[in-house]
Amino acid sequence: MHNAPATYTGRLLPADPAPADLQNAAADYQAICLANIAAIADRFDASYPFVDTKLDLKTGRDFPADDPIRGRDCVYGWIQGRGLEALAGHALWLAGFDDPALKDLATRLRAQARAVLASLRRMRRANGGHLYFFMRPDGAPFALGDDGQPRDIPLAADAPSNFSDLFCAKGMLAGALLLRDAEALADARAYAAGVSADIWARRFVSDQQPLDPKNPIAHVAGRFDHGPYMINLGTCALLAAVGDKEAVADGLRLIEYELAYYANRNGRIAEFSEGDFWESIDAKGAPYRDGDGRVLSDPGHALEFVGLALKFAAATRAGGGARPSQLRILGQHLEALPALLAQNFANGYLPGPEGICKAFDLVSRQHLNTDMPWWNLPETIRAAAFCWREFSDPACLRIWAACHNAFLGQFVRPEVHLMAIQTRAADGSVIDAIPATADADPGYHTGLSLLDAIATLHRP
Repeated sequence: MHNAPATYTGRLLPADPAPADLQNAAADYQAICLANIAAIADRFDASYPFVDTKLDLKTGRDFPADDPIRGRDCVYGWIQGRGLEALAGHALWLAGFDDPALKDLATRLRAQARAVLASLRRMRRANGGHLYFFMRPDGAPFALGDDGQPRDIPLAADAPSNFSDLFCAKGMLAGALLLRDAEALADARAYAAGVSADIWARRFVSDQQPLDPKNPIAHVAGRFDHGPYMINLGTCALLAAVGDKEAVADGLRLIEYELAYYANRNGRIAEFSEGDFWESIDAKGAPYRDGDGRVLSDPGHALEFVGLALKFAAATRAGGGARPSQLRILGQHLEALPALLAQNFANGYLPGPEGICKAFDLVSRQHLNTDMPWWNLPETIRAAAFCWREFSDPACLRIWAACHNAFLGQFVRPEVHLMAIQTRAADGSVIDAIPATADADPGYHTGLSLLDAIATLHRP
């Protein structure tokens, strides 16, 4: 059992942190995770059985109730799936403390997880087995018309899986495992299997809606993004941790596919740098080039892949479901990750304003979108922490320190539950750009990433 988390200090790390420095960082990570998830628990209302992070991170005030994309009538499928996974992960973490108040919070999180899980199952039944980016509380999916007003878009049972399905299947697995709900677990397993089948069949589609003009999300025929494969690694990690042999095989396949088709290894693409990672491929499996000949990389997504691959590795080893031959193959795949970590951090990190940019062109070696969202910093902290434990490479610690200092020094708001501002511009200013959803992070990118970083320091 652990003592209660210490008070947040905001202490920055030296460029080459020592073990004692990392322990101090972990203490602040615990404080951040606790403050974030306690705020989410305090905001829960049984009459609104969802994760509610509908607050302005600059002011701490709730968004207007009648705002079509920020009010309570707009339920984000992405947020509910991510939020349910975060509720489960934080409840398990808090169960390791002997403080009565934290045990009580864990109990509250379990109750909230039960309510959110029930809501998602209900909404999914109403939509032919699917969920969507924008939904009303009754489950009705909608999009925004040209006039900015909601319009209904019914989902058919034979519709392809989308990101809400992917996030929610993963969240429902986490919730059902936490609650030991056999019926919900069977439902979630079937849901996740259907999503995975659509990913591999290239039927999967993005349901993301356009909320940021600088971040185009329109479907492009013949372009195949790596995002669904990467996120599905998180699903495999959840199941591999409980010894699921099929999840081990699926996760290995995902890592192998991403490394084979989206990563520059052993000089595969001569004009690119070793470790470069592109966002999309074409129908022939080559890096996708847009009409201007550019090859887009989202450095944060590449770094998120590194972290999730290493998370899957840790889960697989702990779960005991892998054969020795699979563990050997896994180890061989992991050898590629330090180069991916170093190169994509170098491609994306802006040292002046301190943050990781949203888009980088691998051809011109120029930043295409210098907006800096918050989420890629904790994701990179996780990746660097896992990579350091796996390879004992001090370069990983330097990346960890830079991301720690940027995140705590520039993004975290002590006055708003230690939550992080969503987006900053290259001049360092806080801007209103929405990285994906208007809702704040429900403890997913920040909380689950930092909990994994903490765990690397507690492993023998």
